[in-house]
Amino acid sequence: MKKKYFIKIVCIASLFFQYSFAQTNVFVDYASNYSSWTNGSNLGTGFSNWDLWTQNTDATHFAGHFLGNSLAQGFGDINSSGSSFSMYANPTGVFVQANAQRFLSNTGSPSVGGRQYLLPGQSFKIDLAIAYRNGYKGIDLMDQNFGLLFNFNVGSDLYSTSTNSDLGWVYNQNSIFQLQVNQVDVTSYEVIISRDTDIYYSGIRTGQFSGFKLYVGNTDSNNDLNNLHFNNLLVQKCAMTTTWDGVSWDKGEPNSNKNVVFTGNYNSTSNLSACSVQVANNAIVVINSNHNLTVENGIEVSSGSDLVFENNASLLQNNPTATNLGNITYKRNATPMIQYQYTYWGSPVLGQKLNLFSPLTSTARFYSFNANPTVNNWVTENPNSAMIPAKGYAIMAPQNYNSTPAIFNGVFKGVPNNGNYSYNVFEKTVSNYNLLSNPYPSAINVQTLIANTTLKTLYYWTHNTAISANVFSSNDYAVRTSLAGTAANSGGVIPTKYMAAGQGFFASSTATGTVTFTNSMRVAGTNSDFFRNPDSQNETFDEADDNLIRLDLSNSGGAFKQQVILYVTGATDDYDSGMDGDQLDGQFVSFYSIIPGHNLAIQAKAMPWQVTDQVPLGFKSTITASTSFDISISELGIFFSDKDVFIEDKVENVFHDLKAAPYTFSSVAGVFDDRFVIHYQDASLSSSDFSAYQSSVYLFNENKLPKMVSTKSNIASIIAYDMLGRVVFSKDNINASEVSLSGLINNNQALLIKATLENNITVVKKFIF
Repeated sequence: MKKKYFIKIVCIASLFFQYSFAQTNVFVDYASNYSSWTNGSNLGTGFSNWDLWTQNTDATHFAGHFLGNSLAQGFGDINSSGSSFSMYANPTGVFVQANAQRFLSNTGSPSVGGRQYLLPGQSFKIDLAIAYRNGYKGIDLMDQNFGLLFNFNVGSDLYSTSTNSDLGWVYNQNSIFQLQVNQVDVTSYEVIISRDTDIYYSGIRTGQFSGFKLYVGNTDSNNDLNNLHFNNLLVQKCAMTTTWDGVSWDKGEPNSNKNVVFTGNYNSTSNLSACSVQVANNAIVVINSNHNLTVENGIEVSSGSDLVFENNASLLQNNPTATNLGNITYKRNATPMIQYQYTYWGSPVLGQKLNLFSPLTSTARFYSFNANPTVNNWVTENPNSAMIPAKGYAIMAPQNYNSTPAIFNGVFKGVPNNGNYSYNVFEKTVSNYNLLSNPYPSAINVQTLIANTTLKTLYYWTHNTAISANVFSSNDYAVRTSLAGTAANSGGVIPTKYMAAGQGFFASSTATGTVTFTNSMRVAGTNSDFFRNPDSQNETFDEADDNLIRLDLSNSGGAFKQQVILYVTGATDDYDSGMDGDQLDGQFVSFYSIIPGHNLAIQAKAMPWQVTDQVPLGFKSTITASTSFDISISELGIFFSDKDVFIEDKVENVFHDLKAAPYTFSSVAGVFDDRFVIHYQDASLSSSDFSAYQSSVYLFNENKLPKMVSTKSNIASIIAYDMLGRVVFSKDNINASEVSLSGLINNNQALLIKATLENNITVVKKFIF
């Protein structure tokens, strides 16, 4: 029986020492924290106060507690700064005993009387120094209702536990024991006791560890070796390991508190978290599409094994200094391409060579971009060179592609990138843009990138348009700022605030220097393709989507250009770096809003919104013949659901309601920066007739509330806005010459009151409470 027992211990020991993990202290207490150790004291973290008591003591029977020195009293060394927690109980009597008890208090588990228990994957550790044979000494492990879970006891010459009356270990007065409790899952735990090369393992037991009681009793007097010393109370994460053998987990499901070892093949069925990950024994571990593997620390993939991330899967690491060893396989599918088309790439792993990533691409068709204003041009890359983290590359489709669009299945092989990556950039002075890339095997948040670097506007190449004579027919870039994105000239998807793994992009910079990508920019999920994902987690500009107007310019021949106007707190009506984004001209048409010195694909305007605001628009065309175009609203935030949006065509002297229908106009080639203006009220009647009606409408303060009177035409409807553009009063079908805005709350703020008269003339008045 004992022989089988020791074989089991040897197997466990080999598993323990085969791998090295970074354990993290969650709560600690040391004897060195105390100048005096008394009942009710507590200088640790995450533990309840000490409960210290003695039993059956009198003038000849003594027990007590003190701060001692295990080494000075002949034990092994468990001191912290020269002291350890110590207890004694002598001489021999009837159950003379000293006790020290405490519980966990801050693990986040449900509480009973302030007592909490270990969460799955957390571990409790304590060091014990136990020497002389007489009496008894030990530790009881308890649940949060004081129920006994487990006991380790030293009495006479025996080391015993709840499962073994004799561990068979040779007595040694210098013995130092470490007792470790691992909470395997919510309802099961294990105990491991180690002394030098001796290791005891309890097996999986039912219960939730919450606290302990140390005790010593009935020893002989006048011998320091009768004392019990203990120290180094720790609650840790990453101190236990669960192993997948190809069939099941030996220590419960993984979580962020547990180290994870794969020794057998594995396919993910959902998101997976781990403290660290090791893949060994030629195992193939597959993280399937749209699943996240989130690791607190490092990853190690041994030779012959593989950790595979399918397209759209993500790897996140929370510790930026964690070291990764061994190669992963990271797959990324590009949008469909035809022969001679390019995709902008970046590598999420170290050591990936360009020609091994796309072996069928012509060796002369790997490019980077030099944004130095004196160069500002493409640079041919050596196909044998390894891709540099955060550097962007333009890679042509494989030579065997033809005119039928095909998905390129990119496969990166190398050590996964983690931590900080810096790359040199140049200030945009002559339309010089920097070609960069997301360096991580996960998506990043563009808002965080822009907020923490000199990068301000990002441009994504879409290769959606056709080519002629191996030359692209359009500058086919989608645009993104921290607030919004616009589709490319060819239409297609709109870039969100998340940038997928493997994505290369151009960016403007406000300064020459370095930009640094950090782990804080990484996000889970939101990695489904290079541009689109509906997930809205980590939104930092919630009002941006609500307060935007997305305008599209198009024609029947396929010309297309998009722009965004939005109102957001913190923006100004001047150029706001990182919020406003300059447009790139298309070959056929361009469409943009205008502020001095900038033609904008995305314009962020100041809040509060004003109904009198106007936004000049610019239009360019290289199409010689007179061509018909449409301007339409493709997206309207809920902020504008109850507001008018008009476009003024100064050439045609037309005001058109864009919410009612697209506006159609004709144009020849040219630049037209004075033709179009966006309005939020119909100013088409700004003639003498309009002035006459305007002057015939009066606004009075009646009992501290507005009253509107029209002397020339009845009032058909009325709407009142506060200075944030919110509707605070609305009434239709009035058909009267006067109306009182009853029910308004006097908040000492101004109102804009828009009245529509029966002849469809709209009059706007301002009212001050």
